[in-house]
Amino acid sequence: MKYVRVWVQLVHCAFSSYASNRIDAGSYFLGKLIRFGFFWLFFISLFHYTDSFAGYTKWETLLFFVTFNLVDVLGQALFRGIYLFRNDIRKGNFDCILVKPLNSLFYILSRLTDILDILFLAPLGVALWYVVIHLPPLPAASFFLYALFLFVGLVIVLGIHILSAALTIWSMESEGMIWFYRDATAIGRFPPEIFSKPIQFVFTFCLPIIVMVAFPVKMMLGALPLFWAMMGCIIALVFLIGALVSWRVSVRRYSSASS
Repeated sequence: MKYVRVWVQLVHCAFSSYASNRIDAGSYFLGKLIRFGFFWLFFISLFHYTDSFAGYTKWETLLFFVTFNLVDVLGQALFRGIYLFRNDIRKGNFDCILVKPLNSLFYILSRLTDILDILFLAPLGVALWYVVIHLPPLPAASFFLYALFLFVGLVIVLGIHILSAALTIWSMESEGMIWFYRDATAIGRFPPEIFSKPIQFVFTFCLPIIVMVAFPVKMMLGALPLFWAMMGCIIALVFLIGALVSWRVSVRRYSSASS
C-alpha cells in the first residue's frame, strides 16, 4: 500500500504538470488519435486488395494492430520516467534517489506517469471491442488468456526498461537502447508469419517483441500451442530476472557524483 500511495501521488504530480498547459496536452493527445487513425486506415485499405494477410483475416490482423498499441501505450504510460534517468546520472541526482526511503528502481520508472497515454486507453478499448465483435464467437477463457499474456508482455516491457536503466549507469549513451526498442516494437503491428524464420527467432528469444504482442493475440484466437504458451511465460520470467540482476550489478558499481 505504501507504493500504491506513492504512485498515486506521482500520478497527481504528473496530472498537475499536464494540466498547467492544456493546449500542448490537448494537441499531443489529438496527434496520438490522428496517428492511430492513419494506421487503422492503412490496414482497412490493405484489405480492399486482398482477403487475408499472412493467413489472417482483416479483423484478426487488426487485432494484432490494436494489441500492439495496447502494450506500447501501457509501457509508455507506466515506465516513461526512464527517459529522465540519464540526466540523473549526469547531474548526480541519482545520489539523492538512492537515499530516499523508497525503492530507487520503482521511483526511476514510475515518477513520470503519462496521463495522456492512460487516457488514450479509452479509444483503444473501444477499438478492441469493435474488432472482437467482428471475430467469430470466442469462449470466455480466450479473453482471460488474452489478458494474462498482455500481462506477460508488460513483464517483458518492464525488463527492457530496467535493462536500459542499468546500461545508463555504465554508459551515458544508453538512450539508444530504449529508442531501438521503440523502433523494433513496430514489427508487432503485423502477424509474425510475414517475417523470415531467423527474424522470428531474434524477436522471440533475443528481444521478445513477438511474445509481447503476437502471443496474446494467438491465445485469444486459440492458435498458440501449449508448448509456446509455456515458453512465452518462461522467456518473460528469464528476461525480467536477467534485467534485475543487471540492475543490481550496475548499482553496486555505481560511482556517485561526490566520488
